[in-house]
Amino acid sequence: MSILSQARSSKGTVYWMAPEVAKAKPHGPPADIWSLGCTVLEMLTGRVPYPDMEWTYALLKIGRGIPPEIPNTLSEDARDFIMRCVQKNPDDRPSAAQLLEHPFVQRPLQH
Repeated sequence: MSILSQARSSKGTVYWMAPEVAKAKPHGPPADIWSLGCTVLEMLTGRVPYPDMEWTYALLKIGRGIPPEIPNTLSEDARDFIMRCVQKNPDDRPSAAQLLEHPFVQRPLQH
């Protein structure tokens, strides 16, 4: 399989898929940023994104660009970090380099 065809394929675990992946559209690094946001959400809550939803319904919701719910119990920095990662439009998501400068990442490194 060529790199181009891989970039157009839908591979991955539904609950962490970016909308463009869920819709089997071409995608790149911003799709990984969405997945990172979902992973951070899972790590902080102990629950998968879209936790009470069957995978088929989650896939439809993700395909519409509806981000997972981010609990108010998380810190403001954590909520902002995740929200930036799960923007519907891939062009609106930050790069990995930009995320490294986010207070959610920087604050623990300053100690």
